[in-house]
Amino acid sequence: MPYPTLTKFDYPNSLIKTYQHWHLLLRPGQVTLGSLVLVCKEDVHAYAKVSTEAMAEKQRIVSDIESVLKSRFDYSKINYLMLMMVDPAVHFHIIPRYEFPVVFCDKEFHDTDYPKPPNLASSIELESVYKAELLATLKSDFASLNESAAATNKKYGRVYTSGCFDIFHQGHLNILKKTKELCDYLIVGVSTDELIIKAKGRPPVIPFEERISILEANKYVDEVIPQIDKDKQKVVDTYNIDAISVGSDWKGKYPPVTCDMIYFDYTPNVSSTLLKQKLDLS
Repeated sequence: MPYPTLTKFDYPNSLIKTYQHWHLLLRPGQVTLGSLVLVCKEDVHAYAKVSTEAMAEKQRIVSDIESVLKSRFDYSKINYLMLMMVDPAVHFHIIPRYEFPVVFCDKEFHDTDYPKPPNLASSIELESVYKAELLATLKSDFASLNESAAATNKKYGRVYTSGCFDIFHQGHLNILKKTKELCDYLIVGVSTDELIIKAKGRPPVIPFEERISILEANKYVDEVIPQIDKDKQKVVDTYNIDAISVGSDWKGKYPPVTCDMIYFDYTPNVSSTLLKQKLDLS
């Protein structure tokens, strides 16, 4: 994973959507409203080295991007810039261009360089409250896209589950498998190192970038997102979640949410705590 390039663009805080081979981020410096960065997950520093599978997926992502940004902001053009001079991992700057002002949250934004090339060294003035709303809006827009053309008879469309996943084990796998059996689309939240330190007073054994890559490779998981706080209702609203799955020990203790709750019994004698004790890591 090209982690230095991702952190340069404020990942995981800026993540809009993660695909199988790419991360789509809100560009920290908004050259124009809705500026994005698309970063390849593969550890490659040349466009020719990107896998055939990632190249094929990129076509779908471009279609998603243009559909969402056209519907949301009615851009005039889109500029796709591949520079890789300072940040060598394969990535694209995606800059929507506007012939006329665009309105967002009752505020008017201008593309002052249109129709000239965009100036990446400059950015529009976007207060933190507007940037947070822009990120939430685009997350919701991308989450609303139809992930699967095939309809199924499963009980739920979109289900969310989350955890630290520090030392992935059979108990984690069982919950993911059982959850996927009930839904078309499974989103998994992985706690960041910062959140774990805040909650437990110590860092995880396995760093965040490795933990999240393990979940991304799991066949039962459709999308992995960083869990940067404990606000579950925000996840429900942003990602259009139909239900949340958790361990049965959370019955009566889980924060209130406006979706169904699914409770699973844990796998007997299997837990991260027990494994850490056996490895003398607790």
